[in-house]
Amino acid sequence: MRLMTALLLTVSLWALGSAAVAAQHPAVGAWDFTTNSPEGTFTTQLEIRQEAGALVAIGKSPQGERPYDSIAIDGNRIKLVVTINYNGTGLTITYTGNIDGKEMSGDADFGGMASGSWSASRK
Repeated sequence: MRLMTALLLTVSLWALGSAAVAAQHPAVGAWDFTTNSPEGTFTTQLEIRQEAGALVAIGKSPQGERPYDSIAIDGNRIKLVVTINYNGTGLTITYTGNIDGKEMSGDADFGGMASGSWSASRK
């Protein structure tokens, strides 16, 4: 009886793990992320992860890693929000756009002070 219970538990846990992997969001992965701002064009790395059922966005640059404030995806629409230090103060940048397979692109709002665009390609 114990052996049967242990076997059933093992199979159940394996099935749950497989279902979690299968449910991974298509945006999860590494992206080359380019921002076109009034200050110029900058390319960094963006990693979208799925942790405990939630999406997490991490920006990676030569200065290090920075978690985004939030990420929201609704169908093919994406919204990323990150706050950076700009001239000694916090500047919130909101990226909105569309996901199209291995590409993403859209508009960038720099705290209501300026606007630009962005694009990303899957690595």
